[in-house]
Amino acid sequence: MTVIIAVDDSGSTSGTDPYAVRYAAARAVIEWMRRQGGGQAGVVHWGSTAPARLAVRPVSVNRKMRTLRRALSQRPNLGWTVPAVALQRAARMLPTPAPDELQAVLLVTDAEDCGEGLAEALGLLTERAVHVLIVGDGDQDAGWEALPFASITRLPSFNNQALALACGSVLAGALGLRLRPLTTTP
Repeated sequence: MTVIIAVDDSGSTSGTDPYAVRYAAARAVIEWMRRQGGGQAGVVHWGSTAPARLAVRPVSVNRKMRTLRRALSQRPNLGWTVPAVALQRAARMLPTPAPDELQAVLLVTDAEDCGEGLAEALGLLTERAVHVLIVGDGDQDAGWEALPFASITRLPSFNNQALALACGSVLAGALGLRLRPLTTTP
């Protein structure tokens, strides 16, 4: 499995995610992959741009954890919300998949705006590879449903446990698996 975690670093997320939960959830996904036997992961920071200097091409989660952690410790402010730039950067970073390889892009966003060119950017990636995790109050997601994403998951707020579990569940679902729900004790 090769996963690109595309983290929304637009200006609006500094307000909707002031505690940087999206980065903690991304680290949790990478740790989960490592505990499950490996795979490759990459990171894309995006806003109105997705700079190559902030991106990490897919690397082994077993051998390059330091590289991935370093990438997720960066907290850039990259302007407004244009998710198409994240998908364009991810498409440039992902190799042509082998017949038995699964590729996934986790697009974590507060969904302030779909922006321009999102449908075209989706066409650059393997069909049904992009999973969107929308965090926020839900009124901001107009237009997302009309696009052919593999999945769209909505969360009411940036909560570390909920976002990490949602990311893990999306990846497990992409593999044809299902995570057991967390049990909590009173």
